[in-house]
Amino acid sequence: MSRPLRRLATAAHHRYDRLEEPMTRQNLFSDFWEGENAETRRRYRTFWRPDDARMGATLYELAPGAPEDHLHMHYGAEEMFFVLSGRPSFRNQEREEQLVPGDFVFCPEGRAGLHAFSNPTAEAAQILAISAGGFPDVVAYPERGDAWVATRDPDPRLLAQGGDPGIIARFEIPTE
Repeated sequence: MSRPLRRLATAAHHRYDRLEEPMTRQNLFSDFWEGENAETRRRYRTFWRPDDARMGATLYELAPGAPEDHLHMHYGAEEMFFVLSGRPSFRNQEREEQLVPGDFVFCPEGRAGLHAFSNPTAEAAQILAISAGGFPDVVAYPERGDAWVATRDPDPRLLAQGGDPGIIARFEIPTE
């Protein structure tokens, strides 16, 4: 059954002054996962938000022994990571350290926000990522020597099939 749309009331015209669905309730602790990557030993759940929202949240679970993802930075978003369980390893441009439940890491936009996670332990680790930013977002991988420009959150299913039309450019950058 479809829920009725409602109009948000504002005195002036604003980006939220349009028809939209009522708030969707989601539970951080449900066992629903929308994607899994056997190679990287990760699964994730992205929490719903309007397409034009500047904040977003994703829950990641790193399986025991999950290898490090690629060190990267965003030019369009800053991110906060909260360790909910396990002991993942966090690496930035200065050092690598093991985190514990309750730890929080902030990654600002640009080079100061370089980051990568792995899970060298024998137990799964869950990390809640909260991001604030907008599109386009440029994501650079200085160790890999490439970057891409996205006009929206990339769809992992489309990426697995060879590309996502939301990624409008890929280019090489100097490696470090």
